[in-house]
Amino acid sequence: MIRKSRPLSAAPNHTSAIKNNLADVFTLSRGIIAVIILLMSLVGKDAYTVVVVLALIGAATDMLDGRTARRYLSKDRKGKLGKCDLAFDTFFVLCILAYLSLSRIVMPMSLGLVWIVLALIASSVWKFKAKVLNVFEITTILALFAIAGIYDPKLFFLLIVPATLAAVIYNWDRMWHVVRVKIPREFSE
Repeated sequence: MIRKSRPLSAAPNHTSAIKNNLADVFTLSRGIIAVIILLMSLVGKDAYTVVVVLALIGAATDMLDGRTARRYLSKDRKGKLGKCDLAFDTFFVLCILAYLSLSRIVMPMSLGLVWIVLALIASSVWKFKAKVLNVFEITTILALFAIAGIYDPKLFFLLIVPATLAAVIYNWDRMWHVVRVKIPREFSE
C-alpha cells in the first residue's frame, strides 16, 4: 500500500501557534521567576545578586509579553493570560519585596510583610481592579529601587540603573503612553 504524503500547505502552522502563545509564555515565566525569587529567601542575603539578575530577567519578560501581544495577537491583543498580566506584575514585585523582607535586607521583616498583606487584602477587596494593582505595583517598585540603592550601591549603579535606563529607552513609546494615557484613564474612573 502506498501512502500519499500531505501537501505542504496542509501541514499545521506551528509558527502561528507559537506566536499566538508567546505573550502568555512570557507572562507565565514571570510568575515562575517570582516564585523562584521567593524561594531564594531560604538562602537569604547570599542570593541577593542572583535575585537582582532574576528580577531584571522578569522585568524583561514584562516588556516582551506586551510587545509580542501587540505584534502577534488579534485586535484585543491579549492572550489567555493577558487579562491577568497586571496581577502577574504585582505578584512579581511583591515576591521581590518578600525576598528582601524575609532576608532582612535594609528593612525590618515585618515592614515588608505588612505591606504585602495590605496589598493582598486591598487587591482582594477591590477585586483586583487595575488602579489598586497599579498603586501597589508602582509604589513597591519605587521602594525596591530605594532598597537596592541603599543595600548595594555598586551593583545598583553598575547593573540595575543601566538595565533600567536601557529598558526605558527601548520601550519609550509604550511607557510614555502608559504614563500619559493609561494610568490617568484608570484613575479617572
